[in-house]
Amino acid sequence: MELARKQQWVDRLTEMVRSKNLLEQRQRLRAVYSPQLAYGRHFSPPSPTAKPAAAIVLLHQPDPNGDWRDCVIPLTVRPDHLPDHPGQISLPGGRVESGETHLQAAKRELEEELGLVDFDCDVVGHLKPLWIFNSDYSLQPFIAVHVGPLSYQPCPHEVARLIEYPVRELLSKSDCNAKPFSRGQINWQANVFQLEDDLVWGATAIVLAELAALLRHLDSQLP
Repeated sequence: MELARKQQWVDRLTEMVRSKNLLEQRQRLRAVYSPQLAYGRHFSPPSPTAKPAAAIVLLHQPDPNGDWRDCVIPLTVRPDHLPDHPGQISLPGGRVESGETHLQAAKRELEEELGLVDFDCDVVGHLKPLWIFNSDYSLQPFIAVHVGPLSYQPCPHEVARLIEYPVRELLSKSDCNAKPFSRGQINWQANVFQLEDDLVWGATAIVLAELAALLRHLDSQLP
């Protein structure tokens, strides 16, 4: 029974990811979470020097007998010593190495950053790519599902702290939450996903916003 229930929502989500029907809604939510000073650059073609990168949005349902809405999404707080986006919250992911596909790189980075051994997941598709212009990465995000417990052992060099963002939070966020940011003399605002004191913004928020469009539609389709 549990397997059939899992397969139902995973199959439906896979169909939605591949369908063109929700593309406009997905892009609209992505744009809402683009920071004020980005001027839409996340969605423009990447620069000729952009480095290929990949990440996985993992929908982790810890209890096989539970509901898909009880999934959590592992996010990482980047250590302050990292040269790119220190201290920010990101998806597990990184640069595509020579000889790798984007999906292979995304899986490798997920396993390395979160310390997952012999990890298995169902990859249901990919989201729209985006250019992270500040660090000049061209990011390809994927969606994957894992049902059952996981033992995370985050790599301390790459992960300062692990956050498990509840899918129910994504489903319930009907209003945007704008927060002020500053760097040096530059000030701007960005819509964020907030979990207690943690603020998810920028490229990670854009990816989660697109996922939210899909999951909210899934929520309306399944009991």
